Amino acid sequence: MERDYRQNDASEHLFLQALAYDRAGDVYNAVKLYKRVIRMAPDWSAPFSFLSFIYKQRNEWQPSLHYSQKAVENNPFDEAAWRNLGIAATALKRWELAKKAWHQLGFKISKNKKKPLLNPSPIILRLNPKTKPEIVLGKRIDPARARIQSVPQPSSKHGFQDLILFDNKPNGFHIIDGKKFPVYDELEMIRPSLYFTFAVELLTDSLEDVLILEKLCHESNLGFDNWSNAYRMTQSAKESFNILASPVTEKEQFLVAIGAEKNVDVLEILEAWKVIALKNFGSIQRF
Repeated sequence: MERDYRQNDASEHLFLQALAYDRAGDVYNAVKLYKRVIRMAPDWSAPFSFLSFIYKQRNEWQPSLHYSQKAVENNPFDEAAWRNLGIAATALKRWELAKKAWHQLGFKISKNKKKPLLNPSPIILRLNPKTKPEIVLGKRIDPARARIQSVPQPSSKHGFQDLILFDNKPNGFHIIDGKKFPVYDELEMIRPSLYFTFAVELLTDSLEDVLILEKLCHESNLGFDNWSNAYRMTQSAKESFNILASPVTEKEQFLVAIGAEKNVDVLEILEAWKVIALKNFGSIQRF
């Protein structure tokens, strides 16, 4: 018994050291010590769980899947490990494993479908959270995948209808009209869409004219964004923030974005807008 106690005490000491390295951002030493703890205490779920998280943050899906599976084998009540398992399985297209994880976390997933699809629902996403974060609207299709519904800035390297993998643990909030909405960080691009981004100057001083074009775009399944008032950046991805657009005002002209597959689609929608709004548009730039 004394020997077992000393070994447990040593493994806990090493685990705390690993945790300190982890929190300090020293991933190399953290991983090395977590693995030493695992060799000493293979039935302890915590080091497996922390390793699954580290590899998830690095988009290394095979080891993340491995360690999250080990974690839940040792502790079936480890929600963080189940979440990491679901995300890694989704990234690797291991759909049965993904469905098992999401079911464990309370998602109502149909057993008859190959993929763990949900009823599509709006979601707020933070693109490029580690470099140049941008907040956009998405449509969630399962617990860890969504399609972008906004038209992101060209510098984001994303576009309307891109399919992305996201971390389904919220990180901060988006505040609209005093209400909090959770924000979910992008993990990686799964598949870019076929849509290009078009920036267009609308030669009008009326917001109502902009709303007319927005309605036309939505009816034609094109992406739309009013870039004139958009403020979707945040200094820190770790803090709550208010990313309301600046107050909507009348302008001499508006810069808007349209997501479309072809140039002709943009020209057709703008010509239809001209007839209705009795206004004109200026230069068009494709990204």
